[in-house]
Amino acid sequence: MTSHRKQRFLSLILGLPTLVAAQNVPDSVTVEARMWSRDKNREIQYSDWKPFRSTTVDRIPGFKPVKNPRFSQYEGDASRQWKASGFFRTERIDGRWWIIDPTGNPYVTAAVNSVRAGQSANNKQAFDKAFGSPGTWISKTQMVFEQGGFTGAGSWSEVDVIRQHNQTARKPVVYTTMLGFLTAFERDWKKNHTNVEIPAVPLLILEPTFAQFCHDHARQAETYRADANLLGHFSDNEIAFSAPLLDQALKSQSLSAYTLATDWLQKRKADTATLSAADKDEFLGYVAGVYYQAVATALKAHDPNHLYLGTRLHANAKYNPAIFAAAEPYVDMISINFYGQWRPTASSFQKWATWSQKPFFITEFYTKAADTGMTNKSGAGWLVKTQQDRGIHYQNFCLALLQAKNCVGWHWFRYQDNDPADLTADPSNNDSNKGIVDTQYQPYDALLLPMKKLNQNRFQLINFFDQKTK
Repeated sequence: MTSHRKQRFLSLILGLPTLVAAQNVPDSVTVEARMWSRDKNREIQYSDWKPFRSTTVDRIPGFKPVKNPRFSQYEGDASRQWKASGFFRTERIDGRWWIIDPTGNPYVTAAVNSVRAGQSANNKQAFDKAFGSPGTWISKTQMVFEQGGFTGAGSWSEVDVIRQHNQTARKPVVYTTMLGFLTAFERDWKKNHTNVEIPAVPLLILEPTFAQFCHDHARQAETYRADANLLGHFSDNEIAFSAPLLDQALKSQSLSAYTLATDWLQKRKADTATLSAADKDEFLGYVAGVYYQAVATALKAHDPNHLYLGTRLHANAKYNPAIFAAAEPYVDMISINFYGQWRPTASSFQKWATWSQKPFFITEFYTKAADTGMTNKSGAGWLVKTQQDRGIHYQNFCLALLQAKNCVGWHWFRYQDNDPADLTADPSNNDSNKGIVDTQYQPYDALLLPMKKLNQNRFQLINFFDQKTK
């Protein structure tokens, strides 16, 4: 079977797309970009400028963008309505996964991460001058969302300010929470085990007190139990489900992980002297399964109304079928932080659909532009030349996602540029043009315009692509 026929077969069987191949579209556009990486000494470096072919909304043969589509109060598709539950939920309909908004309309999440005020002296001065209060800030930020066609706030956002705003707003800002189960457990565990070394934080998942801690920690979710404007809960971010974990467990005799890993290997009849790649990958799935079961059970006990959005898989974890299988019974959506590819591929979508019957969404991606004059060293996003190029990349990236019938959206990283003067910032967020607004809270109009064209046409584009695969 040829590769083209094979992909067509998978498209029909799995409900996956035959992607519009940008390099084969005559009227695609070329963007020059530099790829971020680390050298052998872990120092950040960029590749030379290289051309990347990109498809945009205006360059799709046969598609006509709509200027003023009708949206529900939650930015769902007002032209269609299914069962309304009063909260966000997911459902697979005619082979495609959807989020359904609280009023029963199809919904695709297109949010922005880290919607919060910058903490540098420059940020604070600009905030006071432009807004004066958190309420005014979030009201004007919602206007920036509308300028870019975004649906709300992703992870690490000012949840309390948003919720207060939503009490009187004409339209709510949909938001998410980051509850940090493993992060909090690690902090708590270290207080009580000051002399015990932890070779790898995920090994703490196998401690016998983890499940009860999750139950106690999940009580904070009760605050949001009746809030229809909450999309759902993230439980942690980028847990290090990586290959060395089994080796580390076998060396950690002071932790429960040692006994459990040994028992697990004995049941597999595996040779501890010659651990295979499969052993290591499937052990990650075993640990992930313990984690997701404990967290999901606790979350659903305290907040059964909202979606469990997972842990924002990254690096090799997003390509480990054992982790997807472990997550599937417990999460409502699989969240993935995605870097390293100019445009996500059908191959990735096919793998994720094969490994899990749950929908996925991308919870981090971005590009940085050289036209700001920032050094743009931190962070893993691509470097392009202009804000217009960032907009082209956004459209090209999201057009691929819209063709995947197991994808229910994406979250852009992030709201505001990193201020180099903020000495308290994480090293990965200290000097880069990642935002839709700059350090002075001024929107990047040239970026937001193409973002809006894609975002406001997301339902029309889905219908267009689905018709192509029938």
